[in-house]
Amino acid sequence: MSISIHNPDQYMAALRTIVAQGRKRIGLLVGAGAGAGTAKDDGSYPLIPAVEGLTKLVLDTLTPKYGSQISSLKAELDKHDIETILSRIRSLSKVIGKSKIHGLDGGGFKALVRTSAPRSERS
Repeated sequence: MSISIHNPDQYMAALRTIVAQGRKRIGLLVGAGAGAGTAKDDGSYPLIPAVEGLTKLVLDTLTPKYGSQISSLKAELDKHDIETILSRIRSLSKVIGKSKIHGLDGGGFKALVRTSAPRSERS
């Protein structure tokens, strides 16, 4: 039976060689939340907020106009992160039509989606 040993120094030396030669393209896969460790120019953190920070930013923006709806949605959801809340809002915007839930009909929820979604997703 042979034993295989992982040597990170060996892999780093091989990577340095590839980078130094400049003949191969290198792609880096960075996981979610990696940008949260990046500092702003003034030295404060984070440059890109993680889900918790993003949730706070979006909900703080939406609360003046949609505070009661956000509170009602949070009361019926197990998780209160922005992904869960927006998934529920999008679902409601597609299925309820003229009926009202939490004071908004389908069109009202569509407006809420447009207000809360990143510019690239707004339609």
